[in-house]
Amino acid sequence: MSYSLGEYEDLCKKAARGSGMHWGQAEEVGKAARGLSTYGLDDGRLIVTAIKCFSEENALWVGPAFCDAGADFKYTVNLPGVVSPALMLPFLQMMLGDKDISLKIDWIGFEGILSSSEIFCLRSEGFTEVGPANIRIKSIEKFVPVNSNRCSGVNVDEKALIQLNEFAYKTYAPSTHESRMAGAGAGLNDND
Repeated sequence: MSYSLGEYEDLCKKAARGSGMHWGQAEEVGKAARGLSTYGLDDGRLIVTAIKCFSEENALWVGPAFCDAGADFKYTVNLPGVVSPALMLPFLQMMLGDKDISLKIDWIGFEGILSSSEIFCLRSEGFTEVGPANIRIKSIEKFVPVNSNRCSGVNVDEKALIQLNEFAYKTYAPSTHESRMAGAGAGLNDND
C-alpha cells in the first residue's frame, strides 16, 4: 500500500505508541520512519522489527539520546551494541543540521555517507541487520551527491502494514452509544 511520507510517519508514531512507548518516544519513531523512507530505505519492515525489540540498546532509544547529548564529530565516535543500527541514520542526519560536514558511518556489512540533505549507501548488505552492531561514525568533507534519491511516498510491505495497524489500533478509543450521540461520527443524522 502506498502512503505519503506524512501518513507513514503518523502510522508509525501510532504503532509505536500502541506498542507501549511513551508519546515522545513514539514521535521519534515517526521521525526515523519518515527519515529513512524519504530516501527509499524502509518499507515498514525495519520499523516493525525495531518496535518489537525496543530496549535501551535499540537505535530508536540510542538515536534520540545521542542527539540530546550532542556531538561535534571532531573525533571518530564508536557506538557499541546498537540494535537495529540502520535507524541511527535519520537521527545522525538531524544532528548535522546546517553543519558544513558529512558523516561516514559503518558497521559490519554497511557503509554510508550522510549529509544534511542526503543518505547515501556505499555498501548495504548489512543495512537490515538487527544487531547488536558496533557503529563507527567519523566526520568527512561535505559530500555532494550527483543524483538525489529522495522519494515523496513509501510503498509499505503488506505484512509490515498489518503489524503497524495492529499496534496503532491499540491507541484508538472504543466507540460508545453516548459518544456517537454526542457528535463523534455521524450519529443518527448523516446530512453532509
